[in-house]
Amino acid sequence: MINLFGIAKAFIALLIAVSMTFGLIASSHAQLVTVGAGTGILGLPDPNNQVDTPTDGTTDQSRQNLDQDFTATLGPGTYEGAVWTYQAGQTGSVIPYIAFSTGADSYEILAVGTQVDVDSSGLNVDVTVLFGGSPFTLTSSTEIFGGIVNPTVAGSQNPIWTNLNSGNTVDHDNNADGNLSPAVVGGTVDGFGHANLARSYAFSIDVVPEPSTGLMITVLSGLAVFVMRRR
Repeated sequence: MINLFGIAKAFIALLIAVSMTFGLIASSHAQLVTVGAGTGILGLPDPNNQVDTPTDGTTDQSRQNLDQDFTATLGPGTYEGAVWTYQAGQTGSVIPYIAFSTGADSYEILAVGTQVDVDSSGLNVDVTVLFGGSPFTLTSSTEIFGGIVNPTVAGSQNPIWTNLNSGNTVDHDNNADGNLSPAVVGGTVDGFGHANLARSYAFSIDVVPEPSTGLMITVLSGLAVFVMRRR
C-alpha cells in the first residue's frame, strides 16, 4: 500500500527546500516553524506525566491550554498550519489552534485546525495528522503560539498528556465558570483560571509559508507522477 500521507509530508519538505533555494518564497518568511512543546516532553528526566481530570460521563471537564514557551516568530507573509502532532492518555476530542498575544495572558486566534476525536486505539502513541484550517496573513513580524481546546459539552475531557515537571508554563483554563474561550478565527482567548501554570502539554503544530498557486501545481504534478511510478 502506498503511504500517501508520508509522501505528501515529504513533498511539503521538498517544496520548502526548493522554494528557498530558488527564491520562490521571499527570505523574510521562507521557513517552517513549530509551536508547542511536542511529545518529547513526556520523556524528559523525572517526568510527572498525567492527564487532566477525567469526566464522570456527565460533567464537563473541558480545558483550554496555550503553550507560553514553545513559540516562533514569523515575518510578514501568508502561512498555514501543515500538521500537528500529539500524544493522548485518555479518550476525548481536541481542537488545535494558532494564536498571537494581544497582552498579558490574552490572545487572538489566527487559525483553527480540524477537531480530532481520540478513541482507545489512539492512546499512548505519537500521532501526526493534517492541521486543516485556512491560511492566515501577517503584516508584521509576529510571535505565534500553539493552543488546544476541547468541545464544551457534558462528558467532555481533555485527552492530551501533560508533564507537570517540564519546567515550562501554559495559560490554562477549565470550563467551571462556563466561559471557556471557543476556537474561532479572530476570537479572543483570555480569562484563564490558571495563568502561567507550570506544565507542558504533549502537542506541537508545524506552520509553513503558503506556497504560490503555480508552485503548488508543479509540486502536485510531481506527486502524481511519483505515485504512478510507485504502482
